[in-house]
Amino acid sequence: MRTAIAKPGLFLHWFLLLVGFGIFSLPAPTLAESSDLPLPVRVVLSKAGALVKQKKYDQAIAVLTAFQDLGKASTDAGQPDAKGHDHPEVYFALGTCHLLNQTYGAAVQALEQAVRHDPTLVKAWLNLELNDYPRAAGSFQKAYDLEDGKHAEHLYYSAVALLMASRTEPCLSAFETLFKAHGEAVQPVWRENYVHALLTADRPRQALPHIRRLAEVYSGEKQVQWQEILLNQYLQLDMQAEARDYALFLTLQDPSREKWWKALTHVELNAGRYEQALVAMTVFSFLAPLNSRERKLLADLNLQVGIPVKAVPLYETALTEKKDPRLIRSLVLALQQLGKSKQALEALDRLAPPGRDSPTELTMLRGDLLYGLKRFREAGEVYCRAAQGGTANEAGRAWLMAGYAALQTDDPAAGRPALIKAATFKQHRKAALTALRQLPGRVAEQSAGRPSM
Repeated sequence: MRTAIAKPGLFLHWFLLLVGFGIFSLPAPTLAESSDLPLPVRVVLSKAGALVKQKKYDQAIAVLTAFQDLGKASTDAGQPDAKGHDHPEVYFALGTCHLLNQTYGAAVQALEQAVRHDPTLVKAWLNLELNDYPRAAGSFQKAYDLEDGKHAEHLYYSAVALLMASRTEPCLSAFETLFKAHGEAVQPVWRENYVHALLTADRPRQALPHIRRLAEVYSGEKQVQWQEILLNQYLQLDMQAEARDYALFLTLQDPSREKWWKALTHVELNAGRYEQALVAMTVFSFLAPLNSRERKLLADLNLQVGIPVKAVPLYETALTEKKDPRLIRSLVLALQQLGKSKQALEALDRLAPPGRDSPTELTMLRGDLLYGLKRFREAGEVYCRAAQGGTANEAGRAWLMAGYAALQTDDPAAGRPALIKAATFKQHRKAALTALRQLPGRVAEQSAGRPSM
């Protein structure tokens, strides 16, 4: 099964922006209630926070900048800054507002000031350089280390930033540390990005247990997505038994979901189990309208397992969409299997009228139909035409059949040259010489010439 599924994982750029917008956006009430902050700082953070909630980022930036400017005036006058105009929390709030306003250069400057004033300010490290993924990874790692590894999410953000920076091996190392040290804290979305990293590193077997876990923990369409990914991985890794067992499980678990029956069809086809593939494809056809390709597949399966009566209408419908020589041949063969050689010839004449442009394969098929209908003279003429433009194998068989047709009409003058030509083809030499011996005036083997290779 070729599953049209992209590699698993989140939209990582969107994810990193969430770090700025969601987790570390300005939490005004908490900051304002922090008892260790100077009162003026708590007041200005509350004002800025209220503006951020209304998405008035420019106004919040103006409030914070004006507050800092007051501090500069006091410093220029030689007075101590007791009101906290230069406080790291103010720089952090200003940097975060710039992030939300997408003025990244100003955000970096403010956040760098925040960590310069307080190197242990974790949230500033986490917001710093979000658009520079390697540096962001370092910031997240520093934040994780500064808090003695207490916050698993910081290590996770570092791993994801490394993934976005295409530093796969350090990324995997960070994920492995994360899963080992914080296994209970791991969220499904974290596991998704770990799978993405493993597949990027071409380690699909290592990713398998995590894909299985995701296929179990999710529900709804998210679960279906990961079930499909798991089945696809089984097939790509040539784990045919596991793929079949899982496809069967999926059809039993959710029998009304047509994609599982189609998946099972392809699993059975890969293993050459045509009857089982036909059963699955038939169920699929009851659940969903068939497109052209699916209709051809269902017809081919019916013909393959000997149910031409089901194949014929499917081929006829498919041929209304496109006159494909392969489909024409299949339709004719299905009619032949039903004992309807006359109708088969009529269908062939209708869908692929005889002429110079007719494929050799269909010309040969027309000759076979005429021969089967005992219209030997016509069959001989058709075989001779086929012999002129076919491959070596087709030409050899065409000359042989032309000779046989001539024997059926007691026309040695036409049969002898055809059989002599057939005998020049190694694959058909023995049969041609046997037929030649049946002609009046026995022909020696050497008169047949040397066989073609």
